[in-house]
Amino acid sequence: MGIKYKIIQFNINEFDVNIKSIKDELSFNKLAWDTNDIKLSQLRFLISKYSAHRKIILQEAQHYLDESLVPENIQALISALSMPDKKTFYAYKPFRKRGISQFIVEYIDNKWEVNHINLPSLTRFTQHADHQLDLRQLIRRFPPMDKTTVHSPTLKILIKKFIEMLCECEPQRGIKKIEVTCHQVSLIIDNTTHSVSNSPEGLHQDGSNYIVSALVIDKYNIEGGVSKLYCAEKDMLIKSHTLECGEGLFHIDKNSTIWHQVTPIKLKDPSIKMGYRNILGFDFNYIS
Repeated sequence: MGIKYKIIQFNINEFDVNIKSIKDELSFNKLAWDTNDIKLSQLRFLISKYSAHRKIILQEAQHYLDESLVPENIQALISALSMPDKKTFYAYKPFRKRGISQFIVEYIDNKWEVNHINLPSLTRFTQHADHQLDLRQLIRRFPPMDKTTVHSPTLKILIKKFIEMLCECEPQRGIKKIEVTCHQVSLIIDNTTHSVSNSPEGLHQDGSNYIVSALVIDKYNIEGGVSKLYCAEKDMLIKSHTLECGEGLFHIDKNSTIWHQVTPIKLKDPSIKMGYRNILGFDFNYIS
């Protein structure tokens, strides 16, 4: 491992963690579909079709995401779509399964202690918006990760290792307490879809002090999924790498010059008809 631009590419073998042990302890099959993605895709489609009405769309976007009844102004725009566009609008389907968990990590008696925070059945989650049309500013609701996954000994080892990385990047801060949010995501593609992306918003920051933008746990029958990091006002590509199983990227995020994205995935062998990319992502925010 080496630090440059406060970026660390790592392999969990360096932590004496076996990728098989993570696969055994962390079930991705039990994750629920992220149905937020359907409505977010539909909102992006409406904005692309009705740029003159984007202010109205954004004003009613949260209600559209939350409620079963479609807000009046958005319904009017949907009704005005052409038949081919309506077919596209209603064809969106979920493409990610996900769960979320949170921890407080505190330095006590010369060691890091990882304590899980109990979350409600649907956790409210939002992210920093990089621009006005960035729909990540909307409140989404995610189910918590499975209890077995949350209490995985290997997951706690990973979190401690990442905190050590953070302290290595920020030695002057004397960090004692950190909030950690873990995202467990399965990006899934089948033969009815050309490609799917884990960053449909494009180049972005997550809005946390540091992040693990992706730690790849497993992937099958896909190509693409290239992690890209930029700096200098998003103009200079400084890293481009296809993460293999057990590899990840840890880097600074909020109030930095580092921006990130991941390219879409496609089926490597279309005859198999499905593929996936399973990852863990982590957000680290200073408490003290």
